[in-house]
Amino acid sequence: MAPENTAPAFDFAMAHNADVLEIDVRLSRDGQVIVIHDDALDRTTNGAGVVRNIGLGELKVLDAAYWFKNATEKTAPDGYPFRGRGVTLLTLGELFEQYPVVRVNIDIKDNEAAAVDAVAQVIAQYQAVDRSVVASFHDDVLTHCRERHPWLYTSAGMADVKRFYWWYLKGQKGPVPVSVKLFQLPMSYFCIPLAGKHFIQAVHSVNASINYWTINKPSQMMDLWQKGADGIVTDRADLADKILS
Repeated sequence: MAPENTAPAFDFAMAHNADVLEIDVRLSRDGQVIVIHDDALDRTTNGAGVVRNIGLGELKVLDAAYWFKNATEKTAPDGYPFRGRGVTLLTLGELFEQYPVVRVNIDIKDNEAAAVDAVAQVIAQYQAVDRSVVASFHDDVLTHCRERHPWLYTSAGMADVKRFYWWYLKGQKGPVPVSVKLFQLPMSYFCIPLAGKHFIQAVHSVNASINYWTINKPSQMMDLWQKGADGIVTDRADLADKILS
């Protein structure tokens, strides 16, 4: 395995036949789109502070793999196999350059319109519209994206999923309450099952696709495929590759 949201992780995924890279992004102080999950640097890098308060120049000198630990790695006695190997934080533009063909699922973590606009600008700059999907846990982010940048593809937000789920519970009666064509969900949410065969069929009935995250157990991977899921988000592309092959 490899440190999250870094080139080694993406290389690992591609080496095991992943057809989409799932990434998280946040804005830097100077408005650059940075590929990172957390709002703070402390958990994954040798830096400290909030990403939004730090400029690109300062971010690029950090070791993005500093705290990634793999106790099974034989070549690193301290258990930190990627530390000090020049793994840096990527910008979204750099990711598009390094992986010029693969599709990218972009989860916008900052709950602000500026983040949406910056992501849209980079996607347009690199002519990556047809291979990009914008996702977010923030409904306001998705609303702004759909209103300001309707040419971008977006996945269902929390409000979309709630409306769709109630429509499903009512026996799929009445107009379909959402127009999105991609759902990305956990298998359950607060004990509400979202990975049943009939729910997956309901999503397919409106010509939409459904992916599940984060699925690392082979038994769950197989179960979802057998039920008709269209894709999974996983940290273990190696295991998924074996099952799908």
